Amino acid sequence: MARADIEWTDDFLIGIAELDHEHRSLVADINRLHGALRAHDERERIQETLGEILARLQAHFALEETVMKENGYAHYGAHKAEHEALLDTFTGFMVRFEQEPGTGAGAAIEEVVDEWIVEHILTSDKKMSLMVKG
Repeated sequence: MARADIEWTDDFLIGIAELDHEHRSLVADINRLHGALRAHDERERIQETLGEILARLQAHFALEETVMKENGYAHYGAHKAEHEALLDTFTGFMVRFEQEPGTGAGAAIEEVVDEWIVEHILTSDKKMSLMVKG
């Protein structure tokens, strides 16, 4: 069963405008994925949505990593490693969904992405923003 949409709240704001904008866009993309899975959309549409989320994640992480480097963020390596781990996990689930769409891969992707949104933004990104903003 598809998960409920993520409700955007000010709790997700980290105080860096361009990153907050991208986080909001990521949440909207993830909610589109939830909707597609709930509606049992065609496999191709779900795969397209997954591809869009992956592209947005890659672009977002590149921007976030640039912000960290430009500001001399002390925990850059560990934060970047979190990004790489999520991309690896997400890509693995995308492959699994492509090969076996009926095996719960969609639900597994939703869980990983939802948990990342909640945990990564609310912990790692907030910590980073506090240090970057001084």
